[in-house]
Amino acid sequence: MKYIVKVAPEITIKSKPVRKQCIKLLSKNIRIHLDRFDGFFEVVFRWDRIDINFASLPDMDEEIQSILKNIPGIGSFMEVQSFPLLTPGEGWDNTVVFDNILEKASEFYLDKISDHTFVVRVNRSGLHNFSSIDLERYVGGGLLERSENAKVKLKDPDVKVLIEVKEDMFYIVKSNIEGVWWYPVWFQEKVVSLISGGFDSGVSTFSMMKRGCLVDYLFFNLWWSAHELWVKQVAYHLWENFSTPHKRARFITVNFEEVIQELLTKVHHKYRGIILKRFMLKISSMIAEEHYYAIVKWDSLWQVSSQTLKNMNVIDRASSTLVLRPLISHNKQEIVDISKDIGTYDFACNMPEYCGVISDKPATGARLEVVLEEEQQIAPEVLERAFSSLKVQFVKDIIGEYTSASESELDLVLDLSGGDIIIDIREEREKKKFPLIVDVDIVDIPFFEINHRFKDLDQSKQYLFYCEKGVLSRLYGLYLREKGFNNIKIFRKK
Repeated sequence: MKYIVKVAPEITIKSKPVRKQCIKLLSKNIRIHLDRFDGFFEVVFRWDRIDINFASLPDMDEEIQSILKNIPGIGSFMEVQSFPLLTPGEGWDNTVVFDNILEKASEFYLDKISDHTFVVRVNRSGLHNFSSIDLERYVGGGLLERSENAKVKLKDPDVKVLIEVKEDMFYIVKSNIEGVWWYPVWFQEKVVSLISGGFDSGVSTFSMMKRGCLVDYLFFNLWWSAHELWVKQVAYHLWENFSTPHKRARFITVNFEEVIQELLTKVHHKYRGIILKRFMLKISSMIAEEHYYAIVKWDSLWQVSSQTLKNMNVIDRASSTLVLRPLISHNKQEIVDISKDIGTYDFACNMPEYCGVISDKPATGARLEVVLEEEQQIAPEVLERAFSSLKVQFVKDIIGEYTSASESELDLVLDLSGGDIIIDIREEREKKKFPLIVDVDIVDIPFFEINHRFKDLDQSKQYLFYCEKGVLSRLYGLYLREKGFNNIKIFRKK
């Protein structure tokens, strides 16, 4: 079994020293990723490609291909069968050479092109007395004569017959698979990427990995430990699939629960989202000061109110470190599509967001002096305590520390009965705007007080948490379940 790896196009246009450095690094990364097949493969670094030669590994094609297609720096790779271009004693007689290639192509492609359209494509390098087009015409004509009901179609055919000719060898391509492209990991410096587990943060993190950056993950925990688990699963998925396994990526957690409570009780609702992101950047900058060259954020221009140019300008004033936004020009659908390609879509679909701190009328063009004045309402000690809460773990060590988050789901109630008690966890302003009218008892406890006040309720009773979107109800219900409270369900209006 043999694979020919073609490096990403951006690498091929670099200067000779840089190109050599990239391909050498990519070869090293490939060896590391394929380490599980130790003793059964060799990686050969060449100027224009990388050859991977495997010993007999039956039924391993799918696993090998799933690894190679996720390694940054690979433009594409081909599974091939290799043959000598000439047998000993033969001269450069084109008819002999072409017939030999036609026979091998027929063995693999003849059944595939039957009742289909096809085209032959040859990629040739080396000193030969024939051209790629000469070989394409000869093999194409021979296949057409031998096949049943096949037709040649030069544009958008059903089957592409792919042949590689390299010096004194030729290769029949069994499959041609697109890679991640861009640059090999370790080609760029270290960055720390803010990650929340949603669509945007997973894609922005991946975007920096495929540009060759060494990425560590920074998570601001606003709510509870189960949310942290879900985000860790996303980080683990990205690290395992797109980084290099021996790179000890770090997952950094900062407890921001007190910050959230301070924002909700002391800051005008118009500026909460902006100040929250400024505080995140302040902490990120403190972390990055000695270890990272840049902070990566998932902002997309005007996707939400805090992501206007005016607001991002105000937010970035909180950081002394370079802030990168790889998704700045992406629309939401583009981001969602990429999340499907990289495997983070299913995580993001079930990931809660911190919408609870965003007002229904957030500022879209905040002035720095106003924001700074609002920030004065929160004592510096709050951020100092948040920074001191910092935890650092290696991604490879954390994935098994919890049971699956799916095991912690809460029951959903749509139809109320006489003995139900609803806890309305919305803020007072939202309750007035959208009053909840039901025929059961309602207890009003704002979500930022639920952690402290729920334990004082009669624990012999069942409680139904309610908020408009259901996100915060689920968050805090699961949080309290982790604390040992099993008398919580979620209420949702039909």
